[in-house]
Amino acid sequence: MDSHDRRFLQNFALFIAVLALLAVGFLYLAGQIAQRSGDENFKNSRLAEAHAYARLKPVGVVRLEGSSAVTHAVATVAVSTTADNTPQAVHQLMVGQGCFACHAIHSKLVGPAYAWVAYHYRHDVSVAVVKLAHKIISGGTGYWNPWTGGIAMPAHPALTLAQAEAMARWVLARHPIAPPKP
Repeated sequence: MDSHDRRFLQNFALFIAVLALLAVGFLYLAGQIAQRSGDENFKNSRLAEAHAYARLKPVGVVRLEGSSAVTHAVATVAVSTTADNTPQAVHQLMVGQGCFACHAIHSKLVGPAYAWVAYHYRHDVSVAVVKLAHKIISGGTGYWNPWTGGIAMPAHPALTLAQAEAMARWVLARHPIAPPKP
């Protein structure tokens, strides 16, 4: 091995070491960013979280009118809360139901990001709570098909309406982010 080959190998080893250090640095930076953002958009602002949940509190009784070819149904749905509807308790309920296997807060996994859902319903939150609660319980496809490829959300029939509404309020309390073009 001549001196030219030896110098090339030394320079190549140095280049690989610099790349490895950059990779470790980027991993550290990504970890710091993930740690700061956490699961809650309002981690550093309890006041913002309190305002968001105050805006989403139950307001009374909502009447849903629908029809089909066979019957005309009118359902009265009492908007209520779970016994423990703190953001942390609702988050734990969602973790237990496997919601985060398909949804993330800021980015699409299988289903849309929760921040996208909050953006979509930001102007009509009171109607959205009931609509999303029914979608959580019954599952299915709909508005998000262009982003999800029509993959259906599974039904969660074991949830009560109050639990599903609390989950919908939690989703709608996320900081709204406009979804990308499908």
